[in-house]
Parts: sequence; structure tokens; C-alpha cells
Amino acid sequence: MGIRVTGLIAAATVVCALGTGVYMQRTADMQRSPASSAALDQPASLPTEPETGKLVFQDVAYTSARTDTRTPRQPLRDVDTSLLQCASDLKLTPMPDALLRIEISAPCRGGERFTLHHSGVMVTQSLDAAGEFSGVLPALATRAVVIADFASGRDLEAVAEVNDLDSVERVVMQWQGDSGLELHALEFGATYGSAGHVWKGSEPGQGAGQVLFLGDPAQVAARLLQVYTLPKNSGYGVVNISVEAEITSANCDQVVAAQLVERRGDRLRTRDLVLNIPECSATGDFLVLNNLVESLKIASN
Repeated sequence: MGIRVTGLIAAATVVCALGTGVYMQRTADMQRSPASSAALDQPASLPTEPETGKLVFQDVAYTSARTDTRTPRQPLRDVDTSLLQCASDLKLTPMPDALLRIEISAPCRGGERFTLHHSGVMVTQSLDAAGEFSGVLPALATRAVVIADFASGRDLEAVAEVNDLDSVERVVMQWQGDSGLELHALEFGATYGSAGHVWKGSEPGQGAGQVLFLGDPAQVAARLLQVYTLPKNSGYGVVNISVEAEITSANCDQVVAAQLVERRGDRLRTRDLVLNIPECSATGDFLVLNNLVESLKIASN
């Protein structure tokens, strides 16, 4: 500001000097003309200040002012609602006969493959186009921890308390791919094809228990399982469990691996099963494997 203010002072000084010059010049003229001495007796009017004597400040800029170096405040961004819209959720709901209702909601992951894990049991499923899934899973622990393992990561986990696990007998057989394996139960002296013969193809109510087939066989190398569940209050006697393998073009002349999981008391017992399927000329035949699972003995109440 020093340079501009100095200029203004100099301009004001010049204007004052010009005004003084006008006054002194008129005084000198009066001194040179005696005839005008009479005019001294009359009050002399003060000289009118010329218009140019007015100081008008326009467009004053303070050149020495400091520049504001602060970073301008950025406007607040809107909350990214896409993260909320894409939130994923896994919900467990206990059902009768110690089953768990599985509900998954993942709107931004439609059609994605995932595998459910629970107490050593694994089953492959997939979301529908809207990113939803609803199904069941057999509980194998009173405090059931279930993990949904997605192919893209970002796993989900949930926990549920199962209060009626001790009221059922349960055998699970799990495998991977197209094995042709089937779980069969002959309840209380039943024979094949009669009432009490329970497998995945039996009609509801044909026996006291039921066999559920779980998993999405349309997935590549899917983990699948069959689970036999028998309420302990459904009768008494012996239930024989067997494993059958149909020889098909998909499994003939192959080695098939599976695993049997049994809950005995409050403990889980697992047994690995490796089966050599006969050559493809035997397609359509069945292999029946008895005594792989200890017979269930249901005592009368």
C-alpha cells in the first residue's frame, strides 16, 4: 500500500500548490494596479475551488495485502448409498428336527456361487438372479456356526442356538461331483420298497424319518450331501443304514470319494469312504454297501 498511498499524497500536494498559485497571482495583479485600490475596501470573495481540486478515490487496490493461502473448503460429498444397497446378510433360523433355515440376501452378487460350512459339513449352493437364497442345513452342534464362503471372497457368518438336537438321530453323507451315491434307511424291520424304506426318492410320510438331498448339482465340482434325520420319539427298534452307488456313464470306471458324518451322543464321528466304481459295461447296476454305518437303535420311551 505504500506505493499507491505515496502517489495520492503527491497528487494532493500538487493540487494544493496550484490553488496557492492562483491566490498569489491575483494578489500580485492588485498590487500592480493602483486604481484598483478602492477594491481593497470591499471584501474580496474567496476564489472558487476548481472542480479539479476534488480528490476522488476510485478502484483503490491494496497491493501490499497478504494473499489468502488457505485451501478453500470442499463441499461435503453425499453419502455413497451404493454400499448400503449392496450390503450382504446371512440369517439362521432354528426349525423342528434340528434343522436350520438359511437365508442369504446379497443384492449385488446375483447368481454367485458359495459353499456353506458347518461342523465339517460343506455344501455348494448359488444365489438367484436377485442375490437371494433360502434353504435348509442339518444342525450338528447346539451352538451352530454357519459360514457362507463366496467364490469372490467377503464371506458371511452367523450363529444360532439349536435346542432340540438331542431329540433326533442324524447321519450325513457328503461328496463332491457326480458320484451316484445314495443314502438308504430301513426303519424298524422294513424292506426295500416297503413302508419304512426311506431315501431321497421316497414319498413324504413313507417312514418315520426323512432323507434330504442338499446342494446345487449344476455347479462345477459341487459339494453335495444327503442327510437322514430320525426323531427319537417316532418309534423303537433298529434302523439299518446303507450306502448305494448307481453305476452311470459319469462315474463308471472312476474312483469315488465320500465322507460319512454321524452324531453319537454329543460327539461327531466321521469316516472316509473311497469306492472303485466298476467299468462302464456295468452301467445301470447298483453297488450296495452295508455295515458302513452302525445301526441306529431307538429305545422305547
